[in-house]
Amino acid sequence: MDIEDAIRHRRTHKVYGGGAISREVLEALINAATWAPNHRYTEPWRFYVVHGADKLAAMDRHVQAAFDASAKDAGEGVGRKLIAKKHKMTARLAATAAVVVVTWTRTPDDQAADREDYAATACAIQNLLLSAHGRGYASLWSTGKMLMQPALLEFYGVPGEATDRPESVAGVIFLGSPTGELTGRRHRTAQAVTTWV
Repeated sequence: MDIEDAIRHRRTHKVYGGGAISREVLEALINAATWAPNHRYTEPWRFYVVHGADKLAAMDRHVQAAFDASAKDAGEGVGRKLIAKKHKMTARLAATAAVVVVTWTRTPDDQAADREDYAATACAIQNLLLSAHGRGYASLWSTGKMLMQPALLEFYGVPGEATDRPESVAGVIFLGSPTGELTGRRHRTAQAVTTWV
């Protein structure tokens, strides 16, 4: 697949059609991610893979608990919305082939380096998404706070803030077989966002 075609045609996809994805393909996607540019060769990204029906079901139990706790503390209207979101997430996880949680190793004492490392990790995620698209998989880059609750971070195996090298989540990537039409909003043209100096 031509790289510019992949960039233009990849879309966020929230509904999956079941199916599986092999460990070898997941390793290939992560290998593609690690070719992202990164200043000072810090390679700040880390990948936590939730793969297989049992592990995805275990993740769903943690997600349900997080939604239930938040709904309990919220007002009635907000609580109903959270429960509706919970059901959507459960359906998504049931049809997802794998979830890849992408973090970056933090540098709290150097804000410039930390910012560069986050940007590099975002580039790594884009590589992963494009590589998945090139292999025919649909993807979703989520930053929803329900997927980053402390119990879920522990489930993923992400080191806590008290460690020497804390990590933060840059994205939770859902991967699966596409179903339905891949649609997305149109972007503005280069002319609309470019200033020639």
